[in-house]
Amino acid sequence: MSHSPATETCHFRAQTRVAATPEILFSFHANPQNLTVVMPPTLQLISLKTDGPAKEGRLIELECRDFLVIPMRWTCRWRTVQPPGLLVDEILKGPFRVFIHEHRFDPDGAGGCLMTDAVTYAFGRGWWGRLISHTGVRWYLTGLFAYRHWRTRAWAARQTPAATPTK
Repeated sequence: MSHSPATETCHFRAQTRVAATPEILFSFHANPQNLTVVMPPTLQLISLKTDGPAKEGRLIELECRDFLVIPMRWTCRWRTVQPPGLLVDEILKGPFRVFIHEHRFDPDGAGGCLMTDAVTYAFGRGWWGRLISHTGVRWYLTGLFAYRHWRTRAWAARQTPAATPTK
């Protein structure tokens, strides 16, 4: 994670190799209904409202309970949709002052994909917001994206046809 003093935003990045093409992963992540597939068990989706898959300008409204008791409401917008390599969503209303999430899907040269999540975020203002962003939010994002990447790899493995045994 890095910190940008001029804007008081922090940056988080997580990357993993997935046994699926960028096209398959893009399609999966472009559909907000698939969010529940990668959500950790501590995060409960109460409601999801959207008009369909990722389209620049399209809104997503989420109501969740984190750690099963902390209510969260998010209104996000698809900022950038460039198949099959890039999706960017950003928060308009919710618990963060700034939250921009880039999903990148790059071919790995072996038929799979290098999936990268990059998040620019700020929680609150001033020293208190920076403290929370650098500690609690960083810890939370590290665990959240480790889980999401694990679940994405598991999902992709189920999409790939079983290999034919060789003699």
